[in-house]
Amino acid sequence: MKKKGKKGRRLVISSQKSFPMFKNVTMLGTKFRKSELSNKGEVTSVFYEHDYSKFVFLETNRPIKESRIDKLVGLLNQPRGQLNPVIINENWEIIEGQHRVKACERLQIPVMCVMSEGAKIDDCIVMNNSQDGWSFYDYLHSFSHSSRPNYLEYLKITTFLDEYQLSTTVATWLLSGNVKDYGKSDFENGRFRVKSLAYAQQQGAYFNKIRTFNDKLPNKVKFGLAFVKAQKLRAKDGSIFSISTCLTQLEKYHNRYFKLTGGTKEEFLEALIECYNYRLRPKKKHISNKVLD
Repeated sequence: MKKKGKKGRRLVISSQKSFPMFKNVTMLGTKFRKSELSNKGEVTSVFYEHDYSKFVFLETNRPIKESRIDKLVGLLNQPRGQLNPVIINENWEIIEGQHRVKACERLQIPVMCVMSEGAKIDDCIVMNNSQDGWSFYDYLHSFSHSSRPNYLEYLKITTFLDEYQLSTTVATWLLSGNVKDYGKSDFENGRFRVKSLAYAQQQGAYFNKIRTFNDKLPNKVKFGLAFVKAQKLRAKDGSIFSISTCLTQLEKYHNRYFKLTGGTKEEFLEALIECYNYRLRPKKKHISNKVLD
């Protein structure tokens, strides 16, 4: 938007956001004072290395995938060759580019590198997330390594997934007790904590029972949230929700009330209540949407 000033000058008012002016800039592990930087300069040199044995593959990095190496071999065979250098630290640990090192070794060509002193595996996670991203199992592999301070919590996730065969989202939700993002943020930042393993195992056993007659519902988070909430409901006679009654009713009538597996938590809860009450006698055992304190 443009306005005229008192003397006819045109004032330009920008709608762009303003950002803080940082005094220091960090590039490849080296901190520079912004005031000392010229318009153009050199941060570090790009070099190449023939000796593949120098490179250290971090166990906390995501697993090597042969399919990824195969793809890179094809790309490195193109006329322009290597376009991005591998990033290593002063210990020759690969921070970014482990698949490229493997591809270069397969082709028996030197590896183009830059060195970033002090770089760590967590820097690798940040860089890869800005590109093709880490999968759930990449995070699980990395944070389950014994060098991680919180690795035992991640091993519990692996054991839980193996035992109950639930979706990863349902598993992290049950284990963390976090209903906001189902534990995703803490999981991806290495801060995951299991709130109650016994509770998660109990619910996992219920979901496994449901899977024997409906293999889709247990992996739906919204259904899971509704199922857990339903366990806090009371019947008209004041008695509490019966898990055995619920599982029996679900087995008999799930096709009647859960033909579609999509829906909100509220819709799943309503379907659960109707399924629970269907043909149930006496009627005083019917539950209603009233949560116990």
